[in-house]
Amino acid sequence: MTKTEVIEKYRAGFVVHSDKYRICDEEWILDKDNTTESELRFMGYDANLWPFPEWKKFNPEKDFEVKRVKIAKKVTSDFKGKVYLDSVCISDIELEETS
Repeated sequence: MTKTEVIEKYRAGFVVHSDKYRICDEEWILDKDNTTESELRFMGYDANLWPFPEWKKFNPEKDFEVKRVKIAKKVTSDFKGKVYLDSVCISDIELEETS
């Protein structure tokens, strides 16, 4: 896929809905400038589209971070390359399967 095709396919980004309040939903928007044929890069925003502080490290103890990664992996499951949410490469994160 070319960079243009990658951007076209993933430009909508994705939303991680809060279990408590809609104001806590997260919008993950494709960073078109830094996305390439082999790397998808998304930037996090709150429900008002205000940028989040940079997410730098995945914490498997935080349920919402696990939920964020699961949704991102589902949305990008057919992408053949690295996927980043802010500074976190989720491509290398292994999550336990839950029923």
